[in-house]
Amino acid sequence: MKTLKGTGIAKGLAFGKATYIKGIKYEIPAHSISKEQSAAELAMFHEALGKSRLELQDYLQADHISDSEKEILGTHLEIVNDPDLKEQITQAITQDLHNVAKAINLSFEKAILFFKSMENEMFSQRAIDFEDVRKRILHKVLLQEHDSFAELDADSIPIFSEISPSEVSLLRKHNVRAYLASGIGQTSHVGILSRALNIGCVSNLEDQQLIQEGDYIIVDGENSLVIWQPNDEALEYFAQSLQIEDLILQKEERLKDIESSTKDGRQIDIALNIGLPLEIDQVQELGSNGVGLFRTEFLFLDGDHLPTEEEQYQVYSEMAAKIAPKPITIRTFDLGGDKISHLIHSPHEDNPNLGNRGIRYCLTHSQILRTQLRAILRAAVHGNIRIMFPMIIDVDDFLEAKRILMRCADDLYDEKAKYNAEIPVGSMIEVPSAALSSCALARECDFLSIGTNDLVQYTLAVDRNNEAVSRYFIQHHPAVLMLIRATLINAARHNTPVSICGEMASTKEYIPLLIGMGVKELSVNSAVYYEVKSVVRNCDAKLHMIVKNFDFSTSLPKVDELVYRTLKPYYSSDRRDSNDSL
Repeated sequence: MKTLKGTGIAKGLAFGKATYIKGIKYEIPAHSISKEQSAAELAMFHEALGKSRLELQDYLQADHISDSEKEILGTHLEIVNDPDLKEQITQAITQDLHNVAKAINLSFEKAILFFKSMENEMFSQRAIDFEDVRKRILHKVLLQEHDSFAELDADSIPIFSEISPSEVSLLRKHNVRAYLASGIGQTSHVGILSRALNIGCVSNLEDQQLIQEGDYIIVDGENSLVIWQPNDEALEYFAQSLQIEDLILQKEERLKDIESSTKDGRQIDIALNIGLPLEIDQVQELGSNGVGLFRTEFLFLDGDHLPTEEEQYQVYSEMAAKIAPKPITIRTFDLGGDKISHLIHSPHEDNPNLGNRGIRYCLTHSQILRTQLRAILRAAVHGNIRIMFPMIIDVDDFLEAKRILMRCADDLYDEKAKYNAEIPVGSMIEVPSAALSSCALARECDFLSIGTNDLVQYTLAVDRNNEAVSRYFIQHHPAVLMLIRATLINAARHNTPVSICGEMASTKEYIPLLIGMGVKELSVNSAVYYEVKSVVRNCDAKLHMIVKNFDFSTSLPKVDELVYRTLKPYYSSDRRDSNDSL
């Protein structure tokens, strides 16, 4: 027996035989064609494209597929209908005289390599969607039959070198409970779909070469591990874990319709952090209080042109309408830093995280900001939308951005366009200067949202993505907590609501601490929503007194004692044993 570690992509627990899935390798003809043959080759392309379009449309109209599947297959349909891609393939056939399969392969390869080259994981994963569509169209052209899933059943643990979203959907049809794959990210369509379908996934497994075809393995997606050739003790643990999972699932179903309030009756709103439109369905599926942070950078990092006002309006209005009257907080483009768009020329910066990023980037590219704000103002007619500006350093920063918003509203009024002039406007608190200016910001803002990831990074001067200094990235450092407390106190003076949307809000050890400090709104990752809600419902009035009387100007060891010893009873009990126990 050996325990292998990986990256947990989707929760799930399964035991079965390892089955390696060989990807389809299409044999692409290399020959050129004559000018006379191009018409026939072009006709083959249009036929394959039409069949792929109809196939996807049929899937989208099926009753059994989930909302997440619909969103993802809708994205694939957009790729099939992409006029630029269609034109490239047409030219490759009629001008370059490539055979149809080679023309399709080369044109898709350009798009795939383009997305793979992007540093941001969420957008580099888009290459998988293009690969999925390429396979679909090539299959229609080459007519190569291949069913690599034929032998799969509920006792199989498939292992992929590559997997596409449509293949994840097929796993459900074969009753597969978990699988292993390489190169899958949390924000990829494959990852999102796996979580939506409750299929466990562990990616990038260390020592995977130990696992041979037919070996028995246990996959534990929640703990990011695989047990190879488990012994009797491990199998017993697996059986008990399955029972616990079933109890937790039952409890989570009950939690969905229960208020997110503490034992002493204080309401704590729990919203979701999302980064893609298809994730909006999780608001209703989980029963959350809306979207506390919608990251809009995908519009810039996931396309071949600057997003137009109309394109953005469609995205925002559809999302808002889906969850109305629950709120959706749209963060304006947080570009710059590690999120540089290929669509805009940006000079090299030696220290980009301290450079032209967030609201600074948008103010220096004001037309981009105006286009987005106009789209949001128009979309706010269809639901409960709030606007939030990122990387604000002080009240002057915020007021400059708000002036642009007001000018956009004036322009829409002059154009007699429908828009919401009463839209709430808030600021992120991500840098120490914003926290220290929070009294002035609270006076001008409708709400504040503390982004703890960047607040920790900028307060402690530690790059959160640098493993060499990771030990210094301490979210509960006294300096960070004093800034959070100062923001809460200043906001309370002006009755300005404050939410926490960074990783602290999604970490169970910190939730009693934050609630004790007076936080009433959390915005969390969907994967931990029920866990967070369970901890919230385990908190009580005594907690408030413990934290209120604590001196945060003390040493880190004393804060450790508070978080990991004093507050432990509020978060350490299993979800089955809380006040919502079965």
